Amino acid sequence: MKKGAILGFALTLAVSGALALAESASAKVCDNDATTSSGCTQKYGGTWTHEDSSKSYNSDHRISKSGATNSDWYEWRFPTLPSGKTTLEVYLADSSFTNREADYEVLSWVWDYDEYVGSVNQYSAPSGWNTVGSIRLDAAKASVTVYGKDHSGASSTRTGADAASL
Repeated sequence: MKKGAILGFALTLAVSGALALAESASAKVCDNDATTSSGCTQKYGGTWTHEDSSKSYNSDHRISKSGATNSDWYEWRFPTLPSGKTTLEVYLADSSFTNREADYEVLSWVWDYDEYVGSVNQYSAPSGWNTVGSIRLDAAKASVTVYGKDHSGASSTRTGADAASL
């Protein structure tokens, strides 16, 4: 009887551990000018300028024109990611990023729509990785989009696109 109870308990722990692992997807970083070997690509619409900066992830970033709109967007395309809950983080370290409310969306290529994850005040964000929000992914490729429009209503701000992590 004890042997059966111990085996049952061990099986419960093993299943619980497997479920916990499946609940959390592994983090993958895509840079604004990703190398081919990373599996990441990028795409954008509107006007985004490439700038070098020692503060930026891999020493460079993209920045929108002043007063950008939702027609100005930057997209990081990730290779196939595992299913599970993950956190979207973005790298913000350059003082020229002044958008007070930059909106971020994620598209899992299994879905037919983008899902809003959150916004970040790029102007006052601490230098480095900043959490946007959590999302659940299906096992598929995914993309992250930031929009150039400042949704706080501030004008003449500039949106930064450096690195994103899922």
